[in-house]
Amino acid sequence: MFLRRSSSAIRPIEIGRRLLRAVDAGRTTGADGHTVAPNVFSIHLNGRDRSGFGDLEKPLIAELVEAAEQYVADEGFTTVGDIAVSLTTDSTMKPGKFEVQAVVKAGQRLDAGLSEAASGSPHSVQRSPESPPAAGTQSVSPAPGVPPAPSVPVAPVTPPTVATPSIPPVPAAAAPAPEKKAVLVLGDGTKVAVRLGVMSIGRSAESSLSLNDTNVSRRHAEIRSRGEGVRSEWFLRDVGSTNGTMLNGVKISGDQKLKNGDALMFGGTSARFEVS
Repeated sequence: MFLRRSSSAIRPIEIGRRLLRAVDAGRTTGADGHTVAPNVFSIHLNGRDRSGFGDLEKPLIAELVEAAEQYVADEGFTTVGDIAVSLTTDSTMKPGKFEVQAVVKAGQRLDAGLSEAASGSPHSVQRSPESPPAAGTQSVSPAPGVPPAPSVPVAPVTPPTVATPSIPPVPAAAAPAPEKKAVLVLGDGTKVAVRLGVMSIGRSAESSLSLNDTNVSRRHAEIRSRGEGVRSEWFLRDVGSTNGTMLNGVKISGDQKLKNGDALMFGGTSARFEVS
């Protein structure tokens, strides 16, 4: 997938990886206990980068949709609607940079009858002051020679005084708790940020961390986060790799909590977990 070449500075494989990370980052737990993944994705990029895809834009979107559907199926996630991907020109994005926005969006359609009834309003008919009296009525004129009775001024009605309720002050929003930052330091010194959510590790190009190591399985391991802010924790899990995953020299099974300085081994690739 994503092997077509274009004149854009952004490689399609980079968009594919970022899209799958957005699936993990935006997933939630539904009322039935199933994991619900986002299904509508908007890729914001500079106009020059977008025009560089040219005729490849539609095939690229089709491949991105297919990759997201396959990933959701492999992970056992569900969606509330069909998966949709679009490219959006964003003048705030610098050339070579892009952003993936993901949301959970269910298709809904309002009932036409209810909509029309809700918007209806009663009609009123007023008679013009110049209109003649209705049939069957008579107009009464004052008797000749008798002056009309003087009009008696009517005192204006004073409305009752209504006490204005006191409005309590809005409490100030609490400052957000500081977030922990975790990284994997590979054997060659490369540092890879471990973001909140699920970080997939393997030889597949769709992995969050793709390793060029024949001893690494296509889907080798995962690092999952739990909690938020200063309470964030990370756990290492092997997902059925051929050569296994090592933590401090011991082959793991199940979820293993990571701490600062832990030594990891994926096939023949070593890494060190650091958190600050």
